[in-house]
Amino acid sequence: MIFCFPFLYGDSYHSLSEILTHPQSYSFVFLILLIFLKPLASSLTLGAGGDGGVFAPSIVAGAFLGFTFALFCNTFFGTSLIYLNFVLVGAAATLSASIDAPFTALFLVCNLVPNGYALFFPILIGCIISKNLAKRILPYNVYTYHLKSQVKAS
Repeated sequence: MIFCFPFLYGDSYHSLSEILTHPQSYSFVFLILLIFLKPLASSLTLGAGGDGGVFAPSIVAGAFLGFTFALFCNTFFGTSLIYLNFVLVGAAATLSASIDAPFTALFLVCNLVPNGYALFFPILIGCIISKNLAKRILPYNVYTYHLKSQVKAS
């Protein structure tokens, strides 16, 4: 996957920076593939015994999702959304959903950029909605899913 999509390498913060620098240079198909392939690549790496975690892949996949949404709205609906705002909300929302901790995600993402607390309420709303939606889909988070499967096996 890394050979075809070098943006998946490592924590992918470098690729996010590249996309924010040249927003009109990437197709929607490419961005949507990144949204789905980043969690898959991280899962395969962790499942194979590689090093890694949950924070960076969640933040990056959500940032790609927020960016893609803003780019889609700007391209097809003629809006002038600020990409960075949607990157931050997307990053916080996916992190909140994956670790089941909306306030942790909120404060981590607000501290990523200078004056990030100006987006406190939009990020808070995104975090709470994503956490509740994730709970409805699967009642476990990435840390408790393994524990629940061990209890069922006992």
